[in-house]
Amino acid sequence: MMLKDKKYKYQLVYERIKEQILAGNYQPHEKLLSKRKISEQFNVSINSVIVALDQLIVEGYVYSLERKGYFVEDITRYDLDDQEWSGLPAELKEQPIERPYQTSFSHMASNMSLFPYNEWLKCEQKAIQQFNNELSHLSHQQGPYIVRQTLAQHLNFKRGVRCEPEQVVLHSSSQALMSQLLELFDDAPHTIALENPGYARYKALIEDHGWDVLTVPLDEKGFDVERLQNQDVQLVCVTPAHQFPMGMIMPISRRFELLNWVNVPQERYIIEDDYDSEYKYETAHIPSLQSLDRSQRTIYMGTFSKTLFPGIRISYMVLPPNLLKKYKEKFNHLIPSCNTLNLYTLHFFMKDGYYQKHLSTMTEHFEEVRKCLIHTLEEAFDEDLNIIDVPAGLHFIIHYNTERSYAEILECAKNESLEIFSLERFYLTPVEDEDDGRYFILGFASLQLHEIPYAVKKLKNILNR
Repeated sequence: MMLKDKKYKYQLVYERIKEQILAGNYQPHEKLLSKRKISEQFNVSINSVIVALDQLIVEGYVYSLERKGYFVEDITRYDLDDQEWSGLPAELKEQPIERPYQTSFSHMASNMSLFPYNEWLKCEQKAIQQFNNELSHLSHQQGPYIVRQTLAQHLNFKRGVRCEPEQVVLHSSSQALMSQLLELFDDAPHTIALENPGYARYKALIEDHGWDVLTVPLDEKGFDVERLQNQDVQLVCVTPAHQFPMGMIMPISRRFELLNWVNVPQERYIIEDDYDSEYKYETAHIPSLQSLDRSQRTIYMGTFSKTLFPGIRISYMVLPPNLLKKYKEKFNHLIPSCNTLNLYTLHFFMKDGYYQKHLSTMTEHFEEVRKCLIHTLEEAFDEDLNIIDVPAGLHFIIHYNTERSYAEILECAKNESLEIFSLERFYLTPVEDEDDGRYFILGFASLQLHEIPYAVKKLKNILNR
């Protein structure tokens, strides 16, 4: 109680003297009362006065001269000092939302119920013990070497990616990696080709960097390479393992077409976004496009958002040597963006076999959920619903025959607390309204098996209105 009382008294003295100085009751360089008189004035101890005066000196209100006392600083008046703080505008206020939807078909969500928390915590403890010294310093800008080494080995084994640890760049998001990648090219006008439909956030980011965007439509094989003919394009961004959002897997003939396009004297590159390639059902894993590239013109990008969880915030890219040199010259001054403890934990999680075991568990689980969802949809709907199913990833497309607009259906879903995304959301350029029905993306990663009948029933009620 005594300590709290003394602290309160020091604050009282500090606040009163500061208020008097700011109110202009003292002139610049005017001497304050002595410590003894201030203590008598406020009925506090001299120690409390000394603490208050020391704080005022630190903040620049007062200065002291040895054996002469304390004096008021010459303080510049703040022109808006009398203006009251109006608070945050109403349109910027937020309301906390625990879970906006009761049922979700989101393609971005994950299932945390099966995550091996105990194993992750074991790896985290191991990281703290073995990398205690490294954690007390900033790591390499691209991420700790040993983590990049482990990831490079994993990518080579699972996806055939040919790279050295030096080529791996770790970051907190794929968008940030894309932003850095664009800055590796000179300031001349450039064009990047994107799949349409595709990842709309990339389009906005790319245009913010001053690049032109060529939207390329899809056919049954995915990205239509012929559309690049006679186009001055420097970069192509594709999702060959599981096109987003349509889901098709790019066949080998189309991959070779793309690699032939990039293999020219001009500086061209392919960005291979391998966002959810770990999940394949009924088929073996397909080698990455980068593994086929002999010209070293493919930039491989991936994330742990799908295989671990979005909140982990770990993404990566593998740069060809020519771009790696530019990257080191341009971004060597930056501090690392990822949580270093998470990176070292991930290192042990992969090295000790937990990651592969987790992938196997989740692949088996998601395959069961996917099959159950498709079976339930087929039983619940008649011929008005068409399922465009590809045995890969964590979502598929449905097509429903209706004349109702996307806006009507989505508003109805919102009112029924069902989260669902229309294909229209992912068109990069405006398209005419489909006259043969509506397309929706059904993500199933966050669904539990017991939730599927209720989720499908709710979806049917919304679409049939």
